[in-house]
Amino acid sequence: MPYRFSLAPVLKLRESIEERELHVLERTQHEIAHIVQLLESLKLRQSTALLERESVLTRGTWAADLHFHEQLRRGLDTRQNTLETTLADLQVRRRHQLENYESAKRKRQALSDLRDRQRATYEANAAHRQQRIADDSFLARRRQQ
Repeated sequence: MPYRFSLAPVLKLRESIEERELHVLERTQHEIAHIVQLLESLKLRQSTALLERESVLTRGTWAADLHFHEQLRRGLDTRQNTLETTLADLQVRRRHQLENYESAKRKRQALSDLRDRQRATYEANAAHRQQRIADDSFLARRRQQ
């Protein structure tokens, strides 16, 4: 009798790996959504700061106020650049993670398909054995008559 290796433990491992990769992908997508939200609120803050600066310029102001508004603008621009860089890095990470997830899913699916084929083969063989037993029993009774 040939050695039979159960696919159940390997399939369970592959399912676990697939779930882990999916979890990492979802976490990365959540981080991207958070960064996009931060960028949107930053753009709103930048437009508000620009309107305030224009208002200050039209009514006349102190040099310190102009300096403050310029520093605020630079700070907001720096923050925007940082967030955009982070977003680009996260999008690259998401692409790689999507590839990892799809690979894990394909490997799990291949094992699942193999298990299903083995089960179908086993069930067909079992049905053939049962039919053979039934046929032999029928023939034995017929010969006895």
